[in-house]
Amino acid sequence: MSSPTPEAFALKAAQARRRAERSRFVVKFAVIIGAAIAIVFVGQSVYHKSLRPSEPQVTLEKSPIIAGGYSNFAGIDKYSKPFLVRSQNGDQDAKIESLMHLKTVTGSFVRRGGGDVQIVSDLADYDTKSKDLAVSGNVRFEEPGRYVAHLQTAQVNLEQQKISTNQPVQVQTAGATISADTMETSEDGGTVYMRGHVKAHFKSELGD
Repeated sequence: MSSPTPEAFALKAAQARRRAERSRFVVKFAVIIGAAIAIVFVGQSVYHKSLRPSEPQVTLEKSPIIAGGYSNFAGIDKYSKPFLVRSQNGDQDAKIESLMHLKTVTGSFVRRGGGDVQIVSDLADYDTKSKDLAVSGNVRFEEPGRYVAHLQTAQVNLEQQKISTNQPVQVQTAGATISADTMETSEDGGTVYMRGHVKAHFKSELGD
């Protein structure tokens, strides 16, 4: 067997270098192809995300608090006296939280100097902040032993114990029946003012 010649060694070395260069080329080509594929996938993901419709923003609105059924409101006025308003049905106003619309209403408050004033009406609007009670429909005020008033509408401020009306009113006392166009009481109810076409019918022990 003959020994390899220098020319044979040189040929094999050149072939080995060419194989190494082809291997490096294949690796570089594979890396380039892989990077290109990755870029394509990322681009498609971004594109599809941009086409996806954005989720609508939801705005939560505060719903009005509606109170139905029997209602009961109690408090203490400026004279440290108690007052009370009851109704068979009460609905809170849709816009004004402190305003209640009442049906079949009864109420009462205690005068500063004593005496219980009772209130009856078909309807009423009551503001829990201002303590204003607007009564309407078969309104009746009674202070037992003093007077009974019949009218159709009136404004009552339970904080100040004040009653007023611009509607005709009829007041019955132990000794007389009085009618007038308007009526107003002082803040503590000590005085009752009746104005406009005032008429009084007095009673006596012998009869009318």
